[in-house]
Amino acid sequence: MKKLLLMGVLCFSPFPALAGQAENGIYERTQNTSAALVRAQDGQEVRFGKRATLQILKTEMFSQNKENTQFSLFVTIPYDLGLGPSSYILFVDGTAYRQGGSGPSQKETSSLSFYITGDDKAQQVAKYFGSSLRYRRHPGYELQVSFIPAKPEFETGEEVIVTLRITNVGTKAIAFMQGGRNRAARDNQYIFSARYQGKQVEDIGTSYHFGGMSVRRVLEPREVFEAEVSLNKWFLFREAGVYEIHGSYYLDFQDPADDSWKTIWEDYASADFAVTIKGR
Repeated sequence: MKKLLLMGVLCFSPFPALAGQAENGIYERTQNTSAALVRAQDGQEVRFGKRATLQILKTEMFSQNKENTQFSLFVTIPYDLGLGPSSYILFVDGTAYRQGGSGPSQKETSSLSFYITGDDKAQQVAKYFGSSLRYRRHPGYELQVSFIPAKPEFETGEEVIVTLRITNVGTKAIAFMQGGRNRAARDNQYIFSARYQGKQVEDIGTSYHFGGMSVRRVLEPREVFEAEVSLNKWFLFREAGVYEIHGSYYLDFQDPADDSWKTIWEDYASADFAVTIKGR
């Protein structure tokens, strides 16, 4: 059943005198120097304006890490063209939280986001809004991972191509994002380290990236995902011989039955392999 909350102005003064005396709710942020100055949970000082009157259509809270210590609250309201990324302050049980972002949804609704540190604080906020709190839990997926060189041997100076193969050997479907770190000189969803004759091989690239387009991949039980990658963006392979390599592929897991694109777990698909370079 959809729950609507109407946040009204319940105090006679336009500004709360002290943060500890404020009612729980969402407040407008103001630059008025006569308004109460409050230190938010992230350490930034903010000034409380009047209590906001918002029609709240939906609230969702998600953990942002495996330790379940960082959380994001998303508050959906009717579309607001003038909504800014830091228009509001959330105040619950004596703690203020700055609005961390906002965004429209096809000009039908808008969303406010607030970042919350600590499970106890997250539970307080969830209780206030009557919303569920989604923790990160290991999904129990079973994957078989390998990196397969395109050839048994490569010539010195030849492009070294390997294929990442991920097989879902479990009994339930999985979903993950492919992309998101590929707007760069190389696809940094991959991580490689190499050793040659017992010594570390220099990584000639950089892990810096600007995000990138991503697509959702779903693997049913026994299905296989494959993708090719060139190792020359990581290593020069100057010397002939055997290179021992450890490869990893970042996996941002999603719920395959949920189209919200929220992360339920983060992990790496990893495997060791070898590449042989023969001299000319």
